[in-house]
Amino acid sequence: MTINSIRTSHIQFKIHQNISGEKPFPLIEKYGINIEKLPIFGNGAIINLQEKIQITERLLEAHELAVANIKAGNITKRGFATNICTNDNRWSIGTNFNNTRNDISSVCGERSAILASYNDALIRFSKSGSNYFNFKIKYICMAQSEDLSMIKNSAVPCEDCLSWLNTTRYFDDNTTIFSFEKNEKGILCLKSAKLTDFLPCKDYKLSSDYNLEKPFKYSSSAINSMEKYAIPEEDILLLLDKNFKLYKENLFSNISNQNITCSIIANKNIYSASKIDWTKRWFVEPLEYAASKAIEQEKENCKITAIAYFGDNSSVNPLTKEEYSDGGISIKSLGRIRQKYANPDTLLILNLENCVNVITIGEYLPKKFIQGYKII
Repeated sequence: MTINSIRTSHIQFKIHQNISGEKPFPLIEKYGINIEKLPIFGNGAIINLQEKIQITERLLEAHELAVANIKAGNITKRGFATNICTNDNRWSIGTNFNNTRNDISSVCGERSAILASYNDALIRFSKSGSNYFNFKIKYICMAQSEDLSMIKNSAVPCEDCLSWLNTTRYFDDNTTIFSFEKNEKGILCLKSAKLTDFLPCKDYKLSSDYNLEKPFKYSSSAINSMEKYAIPEEDILLLLDKNFKLYKENLFSNISNQNITCSIIANKNIYSASKIDWTKRWFVEPLEYAASKAIEQEKENCKITAIAYFGDNSSVNPLTKEEYSDGGISIKSLGRIRQKYANPDTLLILNLENCVNVITIGEYLPKKFIQGYKII
């Protein structure tokens, strides 16, 4: 990816005042940004100069909202805000909301903006008389409360938000993330990335059917991890067998009708867990549950070396018959366990339709997603 991978039009553009005297892009002027010289880099959408101006103004608007959120006394003392644009060019903004330090009471800026946009779109839909709700997000403009002069790396979605974004329902291959970032010369730039750069490969479509006749495919990284952690193929077969039996016996996910089970190897021992529904909306995520069992037993020395995951991969809209990829391995859970008890070398055993594919977390989650890597 190179500078100018996003092309802007070469027409001259000046920020004019409208008839009322109000300037349409006041924040660009306030921050003294020369929009025509503002560098753009990344692999996102091809935008013209007018779009570049609008995206920059919306990023600055999100930045000021994030700053205001800190001044208001945000309990986490971290400020993020997001401006999103739908395919019909309507914008909505939201900031991170932290009612307490607990996970259940926190909403990131991305999800806050998505909810605002969704509700606005739903109101328009209810008044339109249409039978088809066409709601897709085109741009996600993410900003931080950090002073623009101090910004180094661009803002990126966290594991929780990526779990929301990892669906074909409201996002597609064209959804683009914009943010501010400094280049190697310390110059403020507009950074662009495709949402798909942060998401697992959609070719990994999980199957709930498993049998010993399926061929096994091992990536070179997986083979290296098996040698590194001394995991023989027999252990992988045992892990799969135990997980499949658990899947067939799981009666606790009957409310949502989405059966998921997970088994892991940690410190040479197998720990398993099923998805348990409390309601259609609240459930126990089996990967985190299995990891919790291992951590309680193995304490601080817990090292997760392999994960086998069975899950119902997708759901279908009963009205439109459109299929949505809302199953698969939880990005949120993978991101969380990878922080301490697993790592990119941890084996990931995927039961696909025609084979069992053995890869690693680092191959499943792009490096652009893993926190700590510079996103290029």
